[in-house]
Amino acid sequence: MKRFILIAFIMSLLNPVSAKVMKGSAIDYISTKNPREIISVKLSRDFDLNDSVTLKKGYVLVGKMQDINHPTSWHHNAYFTFVPTSYIDLEHKEHLIKDEIKAVYRQKMKPDYKHSEITVGEFMFSPSYIDNTKRMLNGETKDVWNEYANRNTPWGKGEEIEIKSGETIYFNFPD
Repeated sequence: MKRFILIAFIMSLLNPVSAKVMKGSAIDYISTKNPREIISVKLSRDFDLNDSVTLKKGYVLVGKMQDINHPTSWHHNAYFTFVPTSYIDLEHKEHLIKDEIKAVYRQKMKPDYKHSEITVGEFMFSPSYIDNTKRMLNGETKDVWNEYANRNTPWGKGEEIEIKSGETIYFNFPD
């Protein structure tokens, strides 16, 4: 019985996630603080929207920004869904998209250099112990407690989404 449960658990980890990732760059400023109704994204690579529509690199995908959820406590960041309504090809012709397809904004992972740790064998230490210039740049006289008091606590608030024009953006489309 234990062996069966172990095999079932391992097989559940091997199931692929059924989502297509679209990579593009924002044409307009996108924010969840001041959301726009219509947003535009220029594709960075070819993408199959559905069985009948294939979008090429350089096409502009235009759509609605819906289901906007603002950040909440417990570090839940803001998110939204993108519903493409049309696309503009390289010859500047606009084509309507008949199907309603909802894509979820995919967050970029931001590295946390100040709270990272290095492991060497069994020993774990922070890079700030090694690099004295980093401590000088952070300012030894600065009150670090006030700045980072609620950063890693569960009641801290998440972050709003702010994407400037030209920045890379990712969306998860259903398969």
